[in-house]
Amino acid sequence: MRALRIAMIGQKGIPARYGGVETHVENISVRLAERGHDVRVFCRSRLWVDPALAPPGYVVAGRDATYQGVRVVFRPSVPTKHLDAATHAFLCALEASWRHDLDIIHLHGIGPAAFAPVAGLFGRRVVSTFHALDWRQVKWGPWAKMFLKRGERTGARRSDTVIAVSRLMQAHIQHAHGVEARYIPNGASRRRSPVDLSLIERWGLKSGGYILTVGRIIPDRELHTLIEAFHQLPTTLRLVIVGSENPRSAYTDALERLAAERVVFTGDVFGEPLEALYAGARLYALASRVEGLPITVCEAMAHARPLVLSDIPENAEVGGTAARYFKCGDVNALASTLQQLLEDPAGSDALGRLARQRFETEYDWDLVTDQVEAEYYRVLKS
Repeated sequence: MRALRIAMIGQKGIPARYGGVETHVENISVRLAERGHDVRVFCRSRLWVDPALAPPGYVVAGRDATYQGVRVVFRPSVPTKHLDAATHAFLCALEASWRHDLDIIHLHGIGPAAFAPVAGLFGRRVVSTFHALDWRQVKWGPWAKMFLKRGERTGARRSDTVIAVSRLMQAHIQHAHGVEARYIPNGASRRRSPVDLSLIERWGLKSGGYILTVGRIIPDRELHTLIEAFHQLPTTLRLVIVGSENPRSAYTDALERLAAERVVFTGDVFGEPLEALYAGARLYALASRVEGLPITVCEAMAHARPLVLSDIPENAEVGGTAARYFKCGDVNALASTLQQLLEDPAGSDALGRLARQRFETEYDWDLVTDQVEAEYYRVLKS
């Protein structure tokens, strides 16, 4: 089959330094470029990378760049909480629809999906991936939630195809909009070289000596519940919280006051150090109240980590039988579940092996890219 010309719109930027959508786009776009496709990822101008600080594989060319074979295109936005994503997505969708000879315009997120009609103005095929039902998040006010719901509705009805990253979201799209979405999940990368566990020493950590959680610091992640449960454990283990809150708010301040000396806040960590943190963890915990399909759980499974997850449907879908669950928001239930796994090393190891098998069969980025690529060809053929 011929190589395709593809645009990705809706992410802040790549390499992924911002969230799950960016991680998804980076992994898909790099793999598509490796297969010979011409992929350009639209990024926000304020995130332009200084050549002196560019990561490996990132080559700055004027105001644009390439990253591992992917074209990185910087475009402006109105940098406020409510206008940043919307203005950037609109401008990029408009440009992609008429200026470039593209086969596919791929919109990421229900907010950017609002501009599916703009992206398709000049006959481009439009694909929208719904990563999460963002209007459920606490941080959004009534007007923002209304826009996000409108974006979901428009994207579902005006895209040539809709991809849902979870079965639950696929069912929601069918029920709410009468649209048959394609299920293609998030994923994680398969390790092809040993992990350097010495990289965790910068935080004073030892392999097997800590419980790990990864993600943005927001109230929806219920980190306060995790910290309170951790304080109940009669253990010398540490709790490592990877991520940050941007902009920082009173929530992070409250977490730091709640935490004791055995709780480690690393801030944002990427690349090999993050891989080492996963590999060295005794177990992985996610206490979230709201998720799409959590990439961090996929990454923990790729490293064969035992999982302790809140019992929300999204976590149950990704974890399956390879996790232990507790009632979301219940401090005592979380503490009890953690303690049971810590007291059963053999059972914990078996759970980790089961998680690794689950990753290999469903949540490998190579398999995910196969499905996305096939969907592009299907849309163009139809």
